[in-house]
Amino acid sequence: MKILAFDIGGSKIAYALTDEEGNMLNEVCKISTPETSAEIADIIRMTARQNKADGLAIATAGIVFDNHLWDKPNNLPTGYENIDFTELTGLPYLLVNDANAAVWAEYKHGALRGHRHCALLTLGTDVGCGLILNDALYSGINGAAGEVRFNASGTTLANLAKQNGLTETDCFIIYNLAKQGNIAAQRTCATWSENLVSALIQINRILDLEAVALSGSLAKIVDYMQINTQIQRNFSHSSIRIMAAEAENNAGLIGAALLFAEKK
Repeated sequence: MKILAFDIGGSKIAYALTDEEGNMLNEVCKISTPETSAEIADIIRMTARQNKADGLAIATAGIVFDNHLWDKPNNLPTGYENIDFTELTGLPYLLVNDANAAVWAEYKHGALRGHRHCALLTLGTDVGCGLILNDALYSGINGAAGEVRFNASGTTLANLAKQNGLTETDCFIIYNLAKQGNIAAQRTCATWSENLVSALIQINRILDLEAVALSGSLAKIVDYMQINTQIQRNFSHSSIRIMAAEAENNAGLIGAALLFAEKK
């Protein structure tokens, strides 16, 4: 089976042809997300024509329920939620929330293998949350499970930097400034890290998990030893582990393809 997998976000669209095991059959292509829904539809239509596939697997930002995008994020263009994927390509398709796709990829083939109760946080411009409970993907009765505004996003980090008098808003530049001894950058990173710990504590108090994997650009600046030490102080009875995701930027593509193959 050949599956054309897409990962559609507010800043970029990634796509690749995969097999039913989530293996990439060609190089992952990445383009900036267009400003209109018509342009997004054209990209999907043309890509499907160029790649002979048995179906589409689409990971997308927003709340997905019953194969439909019910709540479009503000960083995707108006009308995106009304795209008819069957009409575009004539192929069967699966639409899935991008964090749900990513956590499934990590659960099946990545850092969360072997964990029956776990979660994934994607730390990017915003924070996404995917949940695995009792070995099953959990999205709630309306597809909105995990849709919480955690105060540990890239937007939060940029705002903290401004509050501390920094002109830089790039997370890696701020992180490097902190390592070099810049007091404002150190204060910024420390507050952001405290916010992340608070988010993880909140998740675990509700769900009592075995593990949480972190993905996205900001996951690369996390001090995992420090985070795990702080979490254990709050859960002395718990064995929860915080770890880096393994599939990283391709997790949405892989997870969407795996879920499409299972449902088909």
